Amino acid sequence: MNEFENDPTENTESTTGSSAQIGLALLSAAFCIFLFSQISNLGQNASSMRWQSENLNRQIESLTGAEKNAQELIKQREATVQQTQQVQERYTSLLTDIIQLAETDPDAKSVVEKYKIARQKTDSAPAAVAPVSGATKP
Repeated sequence: MNEFENDPTENTESTTGSSAQIGLALLSAAFCIFLFSQISNLGQNASSMRWQSENLNRQIESLTGAEKNAQELIKQREATVQQTQQVQERYTSLLTDIIQLAETDPDAKSVVEKYKIARQKTDSAPAAVAPVSGATKP
């Protein structure tokens, strides 16, 4: 009958030891899954950073090209700006001459009065002629 008797201390130790091993195995498995998820997340972050870096390089190239184009356009427009300034100076000179002529010539005086041509009074710029705004009613 000894064979059928259960020793309570012997049964408790084997149950406690196996449950501790199962708990440790589950904890190890959970830690491995956590590490695997972290490694895969780092891989995704690395690919995202590569994509952002490539896009940044493309944007830098695009902006560099746009800057070069803008500088070329500025150089091309400099001649036009100089021509415009020369034409403006000629018109200013012409209208100044008309104003001076209006003091002695009645026809010039009628043109000055009709188009309301007058000198602008500014301190920083030399005396210029006001732009013609349009003809008055006849």
